[in-house]
Amino acid sequence: MRVEGEVVVRDAPVRPIFVGGTGRSGTTIAGRLLGSHRDLRTTNPRELRFIASAGGVAEAYATATGRQTSGRTVTPEQVVDTLWNHWYERVKPSGAVGGLLRKLTRDEMTVVCDRYLAEFPTDSYAASRRFTETIVSARTKRDPGLRWVDTTPANARAADRVLALFPDGVVVHMMRDGRDVAASFVSKHFGPTEVFAGLDAWRDRMIEAWRAEQASPPGSVVRIELHELAVASRDKTLERLLGALGLEPTRRTRRWFDGKVLPQQAHVGRWRRDYDEKTARRIDERYARIVAELDQRGVPRPA
Repeated sequence: MRVEGEVVVRDAPVRPIFVGGTGRSGTTIAGRLLGSHRDLRTTNPRELRFIASAGGVAEAYATATGRQTSGRTVTPEQVVDTLWNHWYERVKPSGAVGGLLRKLTRDEMTVVCDRYLAEFPTDSYAASRRFTETIVSARTKRDPGLRWVDTTPANARAADRVLALFPDGVVVHMMRDGRDVAASFVSKHFGPTEVFAGLDAWRDRMIEAWRAEQASPPGSVVRIELHELAVASRDKTLERLLGALGLEPTRRTRRWFDGKVLPQQAHVGRWRRDYDEKTARRIDERYARIVAELDQRGVPRPA
């Protein structure tokens, strides 16, 4: 740890964890579960966004090093602009205010951004890492050596770019039945507002996540199905998740899992409950075509 001006800078701990998915796929519950472990801490906010989301730090670094696979060209100036306009202060549908302001004041963030822009042209890796580590670790109240757990959904779709910045990191790809994802999107104030558009969005994001996984180091992406974790194979899936992250089971994590990761929270089959029989049948038909396409492409999907 070191102090630069009025900003505390901490190096990233070993093997940070980035939980991602298609959205509405169990990233929050998985992140909170992992955050209950004594060796981990969830970031504040839980979804950092500025690392993996479109126009984020990982994409700017990928652009600078010729690793960009999204088709976008992202500059550090664009990262800073998006940070101030979208990630620093976020007003939720409930009216609550969140975002990175919970970590750094405007003056502190200005110092961090200015330094990032100044250092990026000469050493894009060091500048991007220090920018990220400073924001994530600012004002850490718990042991700063604990591993991070970030739950930005885009982590799965940007796994290759995130892992280029954090080569010892691990991406957990949470997977969920696309019909339930689509129905869940419609019930929220973000994402697709129509169930068939939600199915198409799920398809596109599953393909994007698979491409990112293929471009990532072997073993650095762990796929976990929400249905398996919450319903069908709870103990085995929990053991596999912790084992893949190099974590020993703890009583606290087990208690949290037993009390919070419940079958009813997976909302299995909600598209049948939310829609009439005719619409549910159309959803099934559309989903079957998408599944056939994913299988043909070799894209992993929920069973």
